[in-house]
Amino acid sequence: MKILRRVLKLLSEYFARYPAVLSGYIIYSYYFVTTMSFYKHMKRASMDRFQIFSEFDGIIWMWLLAFVLVKVIRYRTSLQVEETIRIEREKQIEVQQTQLKTMREVIRTLQHEINNPLAIILGYVNQAEKEATQSPSLMKDLGEIRSGAHRIKKTLLDFSNANQYDTIDSSVGPMAQPKQA
Repeated sequence: MKILRRVLKLLSEYFARYPAVLSGYIIYSYYFVTTMSFYKHMKRASMDRFQIFSEFDGIIWMWLLAFVLVKVIRYRTSLQVEETIRIEREKQIEVQQTQLKTMREVIRTLQHEINNPLAIILGYVNQAEKEATQSPSLMKDLGEIRSGAHRIKKTLLDFSNANQYDTIDSSVGPMAQPKQA
């Protein structure tokens, strides 16, 4: 008895989740019964031409119902596929936004960690240039140091400009767009 209850519970859950399957069983069972009835009457050979319509009175409606049911199932499946694609696209956008946020934090940290020693280097270069006006080779070396420091500073500035972009969703997918003020 417990096994029968369990089976009935599983069946009811299955048909509640997939009502089209239950409808299909009902439709094709009715079709089977009417077809067998038709063949039984044909075997007796007591059927005239017009009695066929009384035997198959519901068959046209059953076929129409089956056709509509198939269309509904296809539509529902396509909606499910579209929803899955939309959810995946949203996940990708979230990942990209998280990556942008992480990149911004890394850039801020790099700017802080590099700009502080860089400012000290440039300060000492300025001071050394004031004191080394008599030595042209030392001035050249200090110029190289200044040039390298400015390149580092420019690179950090270029990285910090990446802070000014956001990811937005568009009809063609996620895109980077300049940040609105």
